[in-house]
Amino acid sequence: MKKTLVAVAAMAAVTGAMAQATIYGTIEQTYNKTTTTLGGTTISTKTGFTAYQMGQSFLGVKGSEDMSNGMKASYLYEFGLQSETSATPTNRQSFVGLSGGFGSVRFGKQYSAGFNNAIAADPGGATGATGALYLAPMTGYNGTEAPLRQDEGVQWDLPSFVPGLNVTITRVFGNANTALTNTSSTTETNSIKTGDGSGLALTYSNGPLYLGYTVDTVVNTGIAFGTNDDSIAQTTTAAAVPATTNTIIAASSTSKNKLTTATGTYDLGMAKVGYNTTKMSVGAQSLSTSMVSVSVPLGAATVFVSQSNGDITSGSTLGAVSLKGSQYGVNYALSKRTVTYMHAGRLNADLATTIKKQSNYGVGIHHSF
Repeated sequence: MKKTLVAVAAMAAVTGAMAQATIYGTIEQTYNKTTTTLGGTTISTKTGFTAYQMGQSFLGVKGSEDMSNGMKASYLYEFGLQSETSATPTNRQSFVGLSGGFGSVRFGKQYSAGFNNAIAADPGGATGATGALYLAPMTGYNGTEAPLRQDEGVQWDLPSFVPGLNVTITRVFGNANTALTNTSSTTETNSIKTGDGSGLALTYSNGPLYLGYTVDTVVNTGIAFGTNDDSIAQTTTAAAVPATTNTIIAASSTSKNKLTTATGTYDLGMAKVGYNTTKMSVGAQSLSTSMVSVSVPLGAATVFVSQSNGDITSGSTLGAVSLKGSQYGVNYALSKRTVTYMHAGRLNADLATTIKKQSNYGVGIHHSF
């Protein structure tokens, strides 16, 4: 159950007004095992507790205020928690927004429209299980999380004039200096504002049908695999342990990084089917992925499976790579807020000189409040 705190702000002493804040979040623990092989030789086996099979544990606070001019102000702040260790909390989202007749606009760190569109077709919900290939191009620019989450972003949801149709415009600031001063006090001009970007999202929802398309561009950035995708690390020796971050497409001073996503889902009642295609490119170099999925409700349980395919172009630092991934699992609702589950996944990367495979599974429990 969401718990609402009633706090008296400093100005309440003058105005007598009271502000309301809603505290929410999730706590999760998962026993997880991950095995990586290269050319048939096991190079890494990891076991232990994590909190990623149904999404990282987090704690958030949010609220809103109705203003006398007909507008509404809102805010949200989320801390990412490593509930299985004593690691320092991280900032997941933090934004403030205004809404009214102009639609709604949010300023700060927030999930990208591209990620929200892609995850709509993933019945695993961007879990920690290997095999959801769309997550690879989702961790490529303007920071280790972007474009999954975008720092220094502005999102504007336009007013909806057609029932079910929504349009979102995004602007991202890379916070790069355009006039840099060195120790000799001479000015160096950087004409490329690394990380600056813009985006457009179109989504349509009508009953059981969902359709979405997004496009984002960012200046002078490459593609790097993040921790969700270490199985495609740039390594060709059996003795090497996969790195957690590997740039596969270099930044370009002439070509922008372009990310596109297209998603469709349909709820048949007895099952929900989904399809997503995601592509990130810098010039002629690209990483393309596709996924088909199905989830079936069976009383308190929901069973799901997804199949992904991907291709890295020959112009990348890894050469031409063919990718295949799969995920499957079952979620069992013990109550409205508590779910126990088993998720598993597999990924094969056909590198130029060898084949790398990663498989993992997790069994755990997830509580939301």
